[in-house]
Amino acid sequence: MNNYKFLSIFVCLNLFSSCQDEIDITLPDGQERLIINGNVLDNEVASADLSWSINYLSEESNPSVLNASILVLEDDIVWDSLSHVEDGHYLGNKIGEIGRNYSIEVSIPESSDHPSGVWKSQNEKLNRNNPIDSIYSIFLPQATFQREGYYVYVHWSEPLGIGDCYRFRQWKNDTLENAPFNLQVTEDQFFDGRSFNDIDLDALNVAGPERSRDSTLEDQIGIKYSYEISSISLSHHDYINLIQEQTLQVGGLFDPPAAPIVGNIYRGDDPENYALGYFYASAPRKVHIVITP
Repeated sequence: MNNYKFLSIFVCLNLFSSCQDEIDITLPDGQERLIINGNVLDNEVASADLSWSINYLSEESNPSVLNASILVLEDDIVWDSLSHVEDGHYLGNKIGEIGRNYSIEVSIPESSDHPSGVWKSQNEKLNRNNPIDSIYSIFLPQATFQREGYYVYVHWSEPLGIGDCYRFRQWKNDTLENAPFNLQVTEDQFFDGRSFNDIDLDALNVAGPERSRDSTLEDQIGIKYSYEISSISLSHHDYINLIQEQTLQVGGLFDPPAAPIVGNIYRGDDPENYALGYFYASAPRKVHIVITP
């Protein structure tokens, strides 16, 4: 009996030890795809960044596209041409106009190294947006669920008329806060035409003291915060939501499997022959503040 008991323990130990073995997994290279991220704004010239996709486990950077021909169309008529500046970054000459529809057309010449052809985006409307009324900071003392420190707020009024979408972005000392939980987009169905001004609705809380126990009031002095509210299309809103859903996954049992997020750019009329990235039109409104005592 004792011999059987010893044998069972020995087998179990071997099973557990085998779980510690390293397993090398080689992922096959997927289809190489063009990556296009571009925009038309109402306060800056049109731009685009182009590169090629690489293997998921590769430690190299994505190769830049240096030889593309890029046209931007306004209401389906050629409107601007983008020129290569450096490292796959292209710039145009014109700024967008609210109410117009914009799309991009990217042509890649034949090559033995990368795919060639013409990629086109769907139309994106440059939607309206109001200026940000103000940005300010106030000192708040210690209270229940409130840390002592300087808090930054923004006043902004949303245009009347339901159907607008927005993206909110924030920079700390000129560094974009771009973690998955920082990807904030919304529709205006619950605040259409209203003002975030502490009279109609609460002001937008942009920043506050750090949660770290080691942070002090002095750490906040001199910090520069920038806050941007951008008008976007509903399709761009949905695209960013998908990115957030994918990047917030923790690999749990009930998480959906990771999958490529398809934007709005395709080669030809084949919905399976898509580029990665997104081309959008927007009216961004941005303000800045430096914390002072």
